[in-house]
Amino acid sequence: MKIKEKGVAPNFDLNKEPVYDVVKVQETLPHRPPFLFVDKVLHLDQERVVGMKNVTMNEPFFVSHFPGAPVMPGVLQIEAMAQVGGILVLNTVDDPENYLT
Repeated sequence: MKIKEKGVAPNFDLNKEPVYDVVKVQETLPHRPPFLFVDKVLHLDQERVVGMKNVTMNEPFFVSHFPGAPVMPGVLQIEAMAQVGGILVLNTVDDPENYLT
């Protein structure tokens, strides 16, 4: 399986319309700012999803993490991945409105 999956990444065009915009993301996920960490979904199929979070210097966590060398906290990066994964999972069921991820 490792050999099969190695180097296989979905192709997507950053200039194309997203599969989900932020409105569709909010229709799918219960999260809301400041804890919504998905702005759009660029690729979605039955096995893979690619999401994007637009991060600006105005994010509140940059004030203290770390001053002078701002970094998005790892736990928030993991939360963003979990939210995008939630969209993938909800895309595989017939009635996603009946589930919370």
